[in-house]
Formats: sequence, structure tokens, C-alpha cells
Amino acid sequence: MKPIKEMIKQEWLRQEIIGRNELFLTPVGKRPLVYADYTASGRGLYFIENYIQNLLRFYANSHTDDDFTGKTMTNLLHEAESNIKRIVNAGDSGKIIFSGTGATGAITRLQQILGVFWSPATKKRLDEMIDSCSLIEEEKSPCKTSLRAKINKMKPIVFVGPYEHHSNEIMWRQSLCEVVEVPLNSSGELDLDELERMVSNKTYSEREKIGSFSAASNVSGIITPIYDVARIMHKHGGIVCFDFAACAPYVEIDMNRDDKSYFDAIFISPHKFLGGPGASGLLIFNEKIYNKTLAPSIAAGGTVDFVTLESQKFTDDIESREKPGTPGILQAIKTSLVFQLKERIGIETIDKIEKYLFTEFINRFKDNKKIEFYGSIDPEKKVNIIAFNVRHGDRLVHPRLFTRIMNDFFGIQTRAGCSCAGPYGHHLLSIDKELSTNFVCLLESRQMAGLKPGWVRLNLHYSFSESEFEYICKTLEYLIEKAYLFIPLYRFDINKGDWSYRYGEEESITLNFDQVLDSGPLWKRSSPSLKLLFEESIREADRILEGVDPNPKYTIFDPEIEKVIFFNTIDG
Repeated sequence: MKPIKEMIKQEWLRQEIIGRNELFLTPVGKRPLVYADYTASGRGLYFIENYIQNLLRFYANSHTDDDFTGKTMTNLLHEAESNIKRIVNAGDSGKIIFSGTGATGAITRLQQILGVFWSPATKKRLDEMIDSCSLIEEEKSPCKTSLRAKINKMKPIVFVGPYEHHSNEIMWRQSLCEVVEVPLNSSGELDLDELERMVSNKTYSEREKIGSFSAASNVSGIITPIYDVARIMHKHGGIVCFDFAACAPYVEIDMNRDDKSYFDAIFISPHKFLGGPGASGLLIFNEKIYNKTLAPSIAAGGTVDFVTLESQKFTDDIESREKPGTPGILQAIKTSLVFQLKERIGIETIDKIEKYLFTEFINRFKDNKKIEFYGSIDPEKKVNIIAFNVRHGDRLVHPRLFTRIMNDFFGIQTRAGCSCAGPYGHHLLSIDKELSTNFVCLLESRQMAGLKPGWVRLNLHYSFSESEFEYICKTLEYLIEKAYLFIPLYRFDINKGDWSYRYGEEESITLNFDQVLDSGPLWKRSSPSLKLLFEESIREADRILEGVDPNPKYTIFDPEIEKVIFFNTIDG
């Protein structure tokens, strides 16, 4: 059922989105900026940016209550922390750390707290120390061999899911841990039976177990059964962490649902929320996983109660001792504001609108054999993230070219590539070990990044108006049939993977300080009629395509490249 009431209620919110449908200059003329890339990052909101600007009148460092500005910022920072912890039900034992700009910074901080983070330089230094170890006379064997074996035997074991973002997989690979991936089941979902079998394996009975799973895929949108995963990990003595980067703006987060399926830690990228650009990365964890007997992970100003000439007393408060230096006060406040906005809109409203948009979208395209979707198309099993490719004969239209055409000719903002989910991409694109090795060889020996496979990704955001939804759908319908005709219009850089329009240049915004000095206040701007602009864009695209050969001679590469190439291009 169409959620008419819910969609109408979001009209005020649409009017607050900075840059919504604003005209910008592409290589073929001015087009409306229709943003469908919320999975990568959200968009700014006038009322939040205005609030932050007004707050700057009273900005100061925190860490003091002795003057008005310092006390104001300290109080607002604590209020921001309390609001976020309440909204995710972190409970009395929940601790919050603002870190970096997204989930990547949060995962780094958790690894530091758990004692498994080490930099490559630290690892190299330790390896050199072990290598220099002398022989043990009694055993007549190098101590380095037995020491390395002991380290490997004692390493924590980290269980990750089959569709992790690189930040939640590669970072664990580089840590002082062994990583084990839980596979997909036959339905393309995380295999809970296999997770239970793996976690209960006696091989790991003496080792610390850490589960670190994406709450939802940032590629297919598939949702992880997080409470079942948490229950299984705790049943077998592990801790469990969830990366909510892809789905936090759209789903409920309850860290303490019950005493079996609680979360030990969560990672969030608030910049992906509506209003979130400039917000801070977020780690929230249960204090039971924190060792208070150790020094802070980063010992610095703000983490101590007293420092003498020779020693220091660290503060007992966990949040203070893990908040070194000056915190990102404004970033933290913005993070709290976007969480409160999500709460004000309501999960039920977000869910209704997004399920409606996705159902309408997939019903429109699911029977079209020229478009291939990746992952589940069941709206009950996913958030509104859509990954796809468009077919061109027995090949694909290169996803970066498709994204480029959507931008240049229609102004639609999407994203192409592997979405920082390479292992999952191997599964989705049916890339076997031999093909994967061929790709790696070409990347290493010939630096041909343009050959990397991927997909186009967009998401249908709950803030969309019907006209924005229709604009995207009609554009996709047009390009499914005609995208291949645009190939001769673009120059392809096989080393970088860039596609550039041959007959014009796009607008370039630079960091020019003179322009900064001349910039005025940010004013709301009216949105143009997308229906009229779409018709104009179609006419212009058809006009340009009139002079294009529909059957051009595509480039034939050498045999090594032809073994892996999945798209057509034209030299020159």
C-alpha cells in the first residue's frame, strides 16, 4: 500500500536538504542534481547547519566548567552522548567514543581497546626482534619458531560475515587475530547453522572469540539476523560486534534486547545519515569488554587525573580515559542531532516508505533480462540498497560508464565499483580463483585498474518525492535500452578506470580562497520541475545519439586482457 500520509509528511524535510535537485553543469549542459548515493554519504540539512553555525558563537574547548563557553560545550557534549546511548539502548554499562569520520575509526578504536591492533611497522619491528633471538641450547631449536607458534596458538579468532565492508574484514586480517569467514547459505544470507558449527569448534575452545559482522550489506542491502548471531556468539563464550554503517539510518538499533542477544559493541558512520556530513564516527561498547587495569588505549591530555615528574594517574571513568585530547565537539553534537532526527521521523515511517519505493522499483524492472540485480529482491530481507549491472550482448556496460552517463546526461548521483566489498563481489559476480588471479596479475604487472569488475549502486531514500523516484526509474528504463549507444561518446582510461566525455567538460569546484572570502550565507533554493527537465534531458540525449554509429568497431585487446574483460570500449 502506498504510504501517502508518510510521504507527504516528509515534504518539510525535503525542503531542508541542501543542494536538492539543484542545477549543475555537466559536459552536456545543466542538469538537476538528483542524489541517490545515500549509502555512501548523506546530505546536509539547512536547519542542522544553521544550528551548528549559531553554536559557533559559544564554541570553546570542553574539559572545563569554569567559564560559560567551556561549560556550555562540555554540557552539550555529554548531552549528545546521553541522547545517542538512549536511542540505541546502550544501557548503564554502555560507553561511547567518537572516533574518526566513520565506522573505520570506530573499529580501529575497538581493536586498540581489545589489544589486537598493531600497525605494520610494529609488526615488522617485533618480527625483527624475534628473528634476532638466539638458539636455545637445550632444545637446539630457534626460540623464534616456538614463540611464533605460541603467538599463533593464542591469537583471538575473529568470525566475520560473507558480505563485510573492507573496513570490517581487512582491518581484522591485519590485526593480532586469525580471521574466519562465515559463508552464505543457499538463500544468499549469513548461514547461522554454519556459524554455530564454527564457533563451537573445539579447535577454538581455548581462544578468545570475537564476532564482527555487518548488520546489513552495503552492496545488496541484505540484513543480518543480528539477534540470532549475538545469541550464538554468547552461547559459545564469544563477544559480538556489529557494523551498522550501511543500515543505521534506516533500522532500529537495540543493544540490549535481552540477556542473550545483547551487543558487546557497535560501529556506526553517522555521516551516512540525512544531515550527517561532518559527523563523527561512533563506537559504543559494553564496559564489560574493557580492562580498567590497563592504561588508556591512547594516553594523552584529558585521560589523566594527575601527572608528576615521573608518573601519572589515569582517570577511572572509561569514556574520559578513552577520549584523548580535544574531542570533535561539533561533530559529536551533529551526530546526536541526526540520531534525534531519525527518532523524530520514526523507524516505522522510514520502513514503510522505503519498502514501498523498493517494491515499486523492483516490480518495474525484475522481468527485464537486460538488467541484473545482485542479492535478494525481497523487501522484507533488505534495506533499500540496490546493486545492478546492465547487459550489452554477452558483456556488460561498464558500471563506471553507466554511472557517468547517469551523471552527465541526467544529473543522477550513483556510485560504481565494488563498494569496498571485494570478497562478497567475488560471490555476486561468480569470479572464481583463476579469474581472480588473472585480475590481480593485470593490476600488479600492468596497473590496469579499469579492468576491475563491479556494479552500479543506488538507493531509494525515504526522503524521495514521487517525482524524484519517477525521474530515476524513467532514466534507468531509457538507459537499459540505450546505454551501449553512448560508448563511442566516451574515452576510457584503462589504467585509472575513468570514462570521460569526448566533447565537453564538467563543472569543476575548486578550493579557491578568494571565492571563500566572497561566499555569502547559505540560502534555501527552490527545486525545478523534474518532469520537464527529464523530457528535456531525453530530447538532448536522443539528439546527441543521432550521430552515433549503433554498431561501432569495439577495441579488441591482447589475449591476456581479453580473458578478463567484461565490457566494450573504443580506443582513440
